[in-house]
Amino acid sequence: MTRKVFFLGLIAYGLLTGLFYRIINLIDRVGWTDAAVYVFSISVIVWVAVYIGLELIIEADDDESVGELDEAVGITGLLLCSIPYAPLAWLGLTILTGWLVITTVPQTTLHRGALILLATTFPMLWSRVIFRFLSEPILMADAWIVAKLLGTSNEGTHIAFVDKSGFLEVSPACSSWANISLVLLTWMVISQYQRRRWQVVDLGWCALVVLTVVAINTIRMAMMGISEEHYFLIHGTVGSTITSWMIVGVTVALCLWGTRSDWTKFKTVRLSTK
Repeated sequence: MTRKVFFLGLIAYGLLTGLFYRIINLIDRVGWTDAAVYVFSISVIVWVAVYIGLELIIEADDDESVGELDEAVGITGLLLCSIPYAPLAWLGLTILTGWLVITTVPQTTLHRGALILLATTFPMLWSRVIFRFLSEPILMADAWIVAKLLGTSNEGTHIAFVDKSGFLEVSPACSSWANISLVLLTWMVISQYQRRRWQVVDLGWCALVVLTVVAINTIRMAMMGISEEHYFLIHGTVGSTITSWMIVGVTVALCLWGTRSDWTKFKTVRLSTK
C-alpha cells in the first residue's frame, strides 16, 4: 500500500467522523430544520476546503510505500478519530495531515492537499481552543469598539442601546474571531489550489481581508445596538444569513484578488506537478 492510499483512507475517515459528530450534536441542540438553515453550523468555506483538499490528494502521483513511522502516526490518528467526540477527531486529523505536510515535498499535489486539510482544522478546532482562553479580552474589545461607534457606553460585554431601552450583550457567536480563522483558510485554499508560493505580500493581503470582515461584523453589531427592534431584525435568521454570505463573498473575492498575479498561470501550473 502506498502512503497516498494509506493516509487518504485515514483522513477521509477522520473527516467523516469529525463532521458527523459536529452535525449530530447541533441537531440534538436545535433540531433538523434550524441545523439545515445554518448549513449545520459549518461554513461553506470549510466544505469547499475539504473537497479540494481530498481532490488534490486523490490526484497526487505517489508510489512511496508506508513506513513504520507512518503506521504509528496512522494508528494514533485512527484511534483519536474513532472516539465519538468531534474535537478529538479534528485533533486526529491535525496529526495525520500535519505528518503528511512535513514528510512530503513542498508544492507537490500531495503536499498541497494535506496543507489545505491541515488548515481546515484551524476553524474547526484550534481557533475554538484559542478563543476559550482569550474570549474575555476579545469580547470586551468588541463591546468597547461597538459602544464607541454608537456613542453609548459598555459594561464588560454589555452595550447600552442607543434608544436606552436595554443592553446588547456581545456573545462568542457574535465575535469576529471565527471569521478571522475562515479568512486564513480561504487564503490557504486558493493559494494552494493555484500552487502559489508564499510571498511576504501575502501577509498584507491577509491583514486587509481580516480587517474588512472584522469591519463588516462590527458594523452589524453596531446596527443591532440601535434598539431592540434592530437587534431582533438583524440578529434573526434572515439577518444572520445575509451577513454570513456577505462575509463569505467578500472574503473569497479579496483572496482571489490578492492571488490574481498567479491566476493566469493556474490552468497550466495545476497540471504540471503532481
